[in-house]
Amino acid sequence: MSEPDKVAIATVLSALIAVDVVGNSLVCVIIKKNRDLRVPINYLLVNLAVADILFAAFIAPSVILRLTFNHPGGMTGTVLCKLLTGGNVAWVGGIASVVTLVTIAIERYYAVMYPLGNKWKLTKRKLKVIIPVTWIFSMTFYLPFFLVAEFDSKVGFCAWKWPDKWMRKAYSVLWLVFVVLPLVLMVRLYSRVVYTLWFKRSDDNQLTFRQRGVIRLRKRVTLMVVTVSAIFGVCWGADSTVYILRTFAPYNIGPMAVAVTQIMVLLNSAANPFVYALLNQRFREKIKAVVCCTDPLESRLQARRGTQSIELPVMYKTTHPTLCCRE
Repeated sequence: MSEPDKVAIATVLSALIAVDVVGNSLVCVIIKKNRDLRVPINYLLVNLAVADILFAAFIAPSVILRLTFNHPGGMTGTVLCKLLTGGNVAWVGGIASVVTLVTIAIERYYAVMYPLGNKWKLTKRKLKVIIPVTWIFSMTFYLPFFLVAEFDSKVGFCAWKWPDKWMRKAYSVLWLVFVVLPLVLMVRLYSRVVYTLWFKRSDDNQLTFRQRGVIRLRKRVTLMVVTVSAIFGVCWGADSTVYILRTFAPYNIGPMAVAVTQIMVLLNSAANPFVYALLNQRFREKIKAVVCCTDPLESRLQARRGTQSIELPVMYKTTHPTLCCRE
């Protein structure tokens, strides 16, 4: 790979990492600051955002330093490979993202298909079990990579030295299954949810105003998470394909192809906050309120009455100084 290519890839990756960390941090701040957003599905989105931040923060040394700096050798190099430059911690976050997306798909399925059932209803009590289990599973699944990561003096960077070749191939197949099965499950669940919400015939005249509002809300949330899952499928599918080809193909996969797939995985993580903002009006208002230090209620009232200034009660006024929005 030529020096201009390395600089270009490092620049793109750095920009995506910055967008990923800032955007997903903003998601966490918005949900934490607004009580009306503290619902179970949004706690799962926070868990997804944390996983994406972890991936971006720890994939940076793996992909950027490899293109721009020489890696230390010896025991120091091996320790760095296991904990930092090898990207192992980053992929723990990646696995947590997959598990969280599957959990969201299951939640959407039962919320739409069995709206009156309490058995599968997601509650904060269940989240206290689901979220820790997600991270314990992610750590356990990726533990072998921590054990076999070492500094390779021949390539001048980290490598995974498996005791036997069959172990590497077996784990590669297991990784592919781990990515494909969640995709198949999400496609199956969301196809039934989308059919029920958008295509199944129902008499809207018999629905109350509240019921129609609930259906509109479910459509909006479902469209948002389906879009996030679709982006995940495309980006992670490409990365998993390259990973399998590197393991089983008789020819060598070039560093450019590896870099492109890593860019796609980072793009997947960085795109999620934009999907929330584009497809969810409430979330968009909350983002504007945090970035511009305004009150969402005040913004909505002013939008309804044009440019006329509206004096709100003291309890609705923001106590933060205006940093980026003019009166």
